[in-house]
Amino acid sequence: MFAARPSHRSAPGLPRPILRPLLAAALLVMGGTLMEGSVEPAGYPVPNPEYRLPDNANELLRVDPEMIAFFSARIRRDAPLTTQLDQIANSILGETGLQFRYESKGVYDPREAFRLRRGNCLTYSMLTVAVARAFGLEARFNEVLTPPRWNRTGEIVLLCRHINVRVEDWPRAYELDLKLNDDLLASRTSSGVVDDVRAFSSAFTSAGVYRLAAGDNTEAFRLLEQATVIDPSAVSAWNNLGSALIMTGQLDRAQECFEQTLDLDPYDLAALSELARIHTAKGRLTEAQKLERTVTRYRLRNPYYLLSVAREEISKGNLETARRHLKRAISIKRDEPELYQLMAEVALGLGLEDEAKRWTQRSQRVES
Repeated sequence: MFAARPSHRSAPGLPRPILRPLLAAALLVMGGTLMEGSVEPAGYPVPNPEYRLPDNANELLRVDPEMIAFFSARIRRDAPLTTQLDQIANSILGETGLQFRYESKGVYDPREAFRLRRGNCLTYSMLTVAVARAFGLEARFNEVLTPPRWNRTGEIVLLCRHINVRVEDWPRAYELDLKLNDDLLASRTSSGVVDDVRAFSSAFTSAGVYRLAAGDNTEAFRLLEQATVIDPSAVSAWNNLGSALIMTGQLDRAQECFEQTLDLDPYDLAALSELARIHTAKGRLTEAQKLERTVTRYRLRNPYYLLSVAREEISKGNLETARRHLKRAISIKRDEPELYQLMAEVALGLGLEDEAKRWTQRSQRVES
């Protein structure tokens, strides 16, 4: 699992990536570490079930006098920027600070995170942004591209995204991150700054998904609906609410959510997939088949979808089929090390040692 450690990295200006759920009934969460291959039992508990995110989203970055006193003893307002970043990271993660611990489903506001001294990467990012701004730094939220990570709990499929904190100091920029690891990609196309309302919406939708998985439908829908109010332009918020409505049999309301998504992004795979399910359930097979053809066409252009299919084929022992999917994925995206690494593993499984070496060398070149 991921080791939390103080860190900041320089990074160029990065545009926002597009990663969408690729399977039906996929719910997107921000800040989870639900790793491929690990399965949570249905109805897994949410940490601190009595805790509720503040009704007012603007409270998600509020600090109180106790917090100011704590961090003022550890952060120098007159220090150079890089020193301040180290001090912020150490004051939250370090032995003489909060010793903040990672909790995959822990979505808390900064004051609760300060009290509990734990939370997931979204919680850490909100706490870090709140502290940095309290000390005069222009900290912002930064969505980071990681290879898709799927998990299933009951009928719910979870796709996890990662978020960290970005501080500009032109012409340089720095990222503060709870969990630097091999899955965290840093390139000109791997991440991008998002505004506060998008981060707030992500907090509510992630918390809502976890409540839904725990069987607390009332609180789940409160959170998921609030996410769409906070940021009506957040595709993931509408998709998550729609998928939750499907799960509870509210097909007409779910259809409205996915149509709202398609107004924002006419090619969103999650919405197209779910609308196909709704049409099928209502007996509108012609409409469903048309959407399924569209979804399939776009899926086959997505290297990460092909990667997930290849992994599934590997689990079934179909190495040649997996090899074909990976070759197609690499032809689309030539700068993804994970594709080369998995291709090397497949080649070894097929007894193609020389080919495996070539794929490994290409992976190393991409990573360097």
